[in-house]
Amino acid sequence: MPDTFLDLAVLLAQCLCLALWCLMMLLSVVGAAVIVARHARRTDNVKTANSSTTTSTKQHQSLPGVTILRPLKGVDVDLAENLASSFCQEYDGPFEIIFSVASGDDPAVSVVEELMRRFLTVDARLIVGDIPISVNPKVNNMVRGYEESKYDIIWIMDSNVTVPRTCMQKSVLKLQEPGVGLVHHLPIGTSATTFGSSLENAFLNTAHAKLYVAINFFSLGSCIVGKSNMFRKFDMDVTGGMRQFTKSMSEDNEMGLAIKARGLKHAMTTDLAYQSLGTMSAKAYFDRRARWSRIRAYSVPAATLAEPFSESIASAMGAVFALCGLFGFSAWQVLAVHFGVWVTSDLLIATTVDPSARKHFFRFAASW
Repeated sequence: MPDTFLDLAVLLAQCLCLALWCLMMLLSVVGAAVIVARHARRTDNVKTANSSTTTSTKQHQSLPGVTILRPLKGVDVDLAENLASSFCQEYDGPFEIIFSVASGDDPAVSVVEELMRRFLTVDARLIVGDIPISVNPKVNNMVRGYEESKYDIIWIMDSNVTVPRTCMQKSVLKLQEPGVGLVHHLPIGTSATTFGSSLENAFLNTAHAKLYVAINFFSLGSCIVGKSNMFRKFDMDVTGGMRQFTKSMSEDNEMGLAIKARGLKHAMTTDLAYQSLGTMSAKAYFDRRARWSRIRAYSVPAATLAEPFSESIASAMGAVFALCGLFGFSAWQVLAVHFGVWVTSDLLIATTVDPSARKHFFRFAASW
């Protein structure tokens, strides 16, 4: 038994560090295993998604209609290719695409108009002008498209995301499974060309990917990123529709919670949401991480307390403190096990979701 209050405090701190380290090890191993199982045999070629032809097999003749909402602001990296992936969905049912932009002067308007001329047979339209109901500009931009949608199934995709041709088909089929209320897709980074974008690429394709997948695998809570999400408008309207998200910048998390409140679960398909990262600077990367850490601290405070342990070095320090103090292991033994598991899981994930990481190993290692 501890002799003093200080001894007790140290013991409790060691136990807490041990628990958090074990949790991170579990999530790392499970996340890597699930990602490899789901995506190792992936055959989609997202780079051909903007072809003007489709080859649907029409195996499902009565799939319900889908409204794709794509809010826009400025010209993202590979914007035309990203948006073209919506036009080229191979889907055995009707669908429409609604693009929305706050101002007619936005340069994204000309990109959308060119695509609509190119894909004349696709039901697509552009809404100009937002409704300022929220502190979140994305919500303001989407609310008109959401309320004017033709179909009950809503698929929200960010403008910087590209998806495979069969993504909508598989997602709707998943949404029709009993008890499923929201279908979402794992976001990964591609086409990093600077050190900053390589940092973002390494983060998305390792730490973020494994925690995102593992947390959803265990259903530890609502863990949703707003890159690509599909749900039924009826379910969202019951809880207040798009206009309920007025006070938060994390509308994706709020949407997930709203669906959970209906007693429905979240599900993922084997599809990936590809985000071209381009020329992001290192400063922009760190600013983005800091901004979203502040948002998570507001929206998911409990998870924020454990967030430092999602970083390999902080987690390693906690493991050394706990395992050396409680069980007498040497620091080198702990670090060997820790980084052995951590690096192996990250390499498996990164090379599974983006095989090109094998060709650029040293750039990936430097970013990691």
